[in-house]
Amino acid sequence: MNEADLASLRRPADRIRERIDRVLADLGATAGDLVRTLAPAERPLRRADLAPVQPALLAVIDRHRDFVQGVGLALDDGHLADSPRWMEWWRSEGGEPAEFVRHNLDPEHNHFYDYVGKEWFALPRANRRATVTGPFVDFGGTNEHTITLAVPVAHADGYVDVLGADVAVEGVERLLIESLRSAPQDTVLVNEHDRVVASTSARWWSGTLLQRAPGDGWSDAVDVGGHVSWRLVGTPR
Repeated sequence: MNEADLASLRRPADRIRERIDRVLADLGATAGDLVRTLAPAERPLRRADLAPVQPALLAVIDRHRDFVQGVGLALDDGHLADSPRWMEWWRSEGGEPAEFVRHNLDPEHNHFYDYVGKEWFALPRANRRATVTGPFVDFGGTNEHTITLAVPVAHADGYVDVLGADVAVEGVERLLIESLRSAPQDTVLVNEHDRVVASTSARWWSGTLLQRAPGDGWSDAVDVGGHVSWRLVGTPR
């Protein structure tokens, strides 16, 4: 692959990284605000104590309406006295006012959403750093292919909640297409597991495993970088 082809991949890679980094930086700052907001509440916390966090969540949506569809706070196991688990999650599409997303958190129900076991919750909580996970089908909320950006929210009482933002795959794909000035090949964005995140062609569906055999015309990959373990590759036509 020549330098011109590599440059054509670096441009969208840089743009995607910068866009995601802006959201993660905002989530990090908001996480600190939430810790301070909840600090004066009596312990153990109750669901009613979460009411003051709603404006901060809606503000994140408003600041990133061209990219983020939903934002929420997922509570650590046992953090609330009156609910084993809780997700204070809000969603907005097409500029409409944000609406609360009610997840089924009853473990006896067929559609129980066990968010504690999901990567987007478990990784930032365990590693105490920002993470980007997906694509996955958001069966607990939208039933769409989704990317979740998430940061830990560590409280003085020892509990670690997670603040997340949902981005539809279409938003990432739009960034990819808009930042490609010219590309002699189809361009595919893959995650660390070689799953397709987004692409410039209907040949490569989000969530499918990308098979790359040596010598079949695939280009070298360009890493997106930052908090994102993704890379861009030019595919054979």
